[in-house]
Amino acid sequence: MELSKRQKDIVEASLEIIGEKGIQTLTIKNISKKVGISEPAIYRHFESKTQILLAILDFFIVNNKKIIQQDTAEDKSVKEIIELLFENFIKTFINHPYLISVIFSEEIFRNDAVFKEKTSQIINDNYRLISNLIKKGQENNEFREDLDIRATATIIMGSLRLCVKRWQMHDFAFDLKTEGYKLRDTILKILLK
Repeated sequence: MELSKRQKDIVEASLEIIGEKGIQTLTIKNISKKVGISEPAIYRHFESKTQILLAILDFFIVNNKKIIQQDTAEDKSVKEIIELLFENFIKTFINHPYLISVIFSEEIFRNDAVFKEKTSQIINDNYRLISNLIKKGQENNEFREDLDIRATATIIMGSLRLCVKRWQMHDFAFDLKTEGYKLRDTILKILLK
C-alpha cells in the first residue's frame, strides 16, 4: 500500500511518539498533537491506531524486500550478500531508530492475530532468507558444511536483534554501525571456511 504524504506524516509522528515515550503512549490524541491536525482528521487517513501500527510494519516489510532484492543479485558471492544485508539492516535502524520499538514488540502483539501474523511474516521471511544464504554458501564451498543451517540462522538473527536492542536500551549512545559491522565480521569468521 502506497501511503499519502499525510499518512507518512502520521506514521513518522507515531514512530517519534513511540521512540520518545514508549508504545503505550501512542494514542490518536497524541498523534494529532504531534502532526498538528485534529483527531477526526487522523481517522480520515487511518481507521484506527492499529492501522497506523500495521502501516509501520508494512513500511519495514517493503523496505526489507527492497534491501533483499538489491543485495541478492546473482553476481555477488554469498559473503558479499551477507555483508550488504547487514549494512542495509543497520542503516535502516540508524535512519529509523524508533522502528525497533515496533518491529521487536512481538510480545505486546502476540494476542492480536493481525499483528502476530505481520511480525511472524517478518521473522519468517528473514529466517528463510538467512537459511537459504547459509545453504547456498555451503553449496558454493564458501561456508563451513559442519554448521547446522537452522541453528546458524537463529544465531545470526538473534545476534543482530540483540545488538539493535542494546543500542536502543542504551539510548542510542554507542555507534550502531561500528558494533553491527563487528558482529557481521565475527559471524562471517564463523561461517567462512
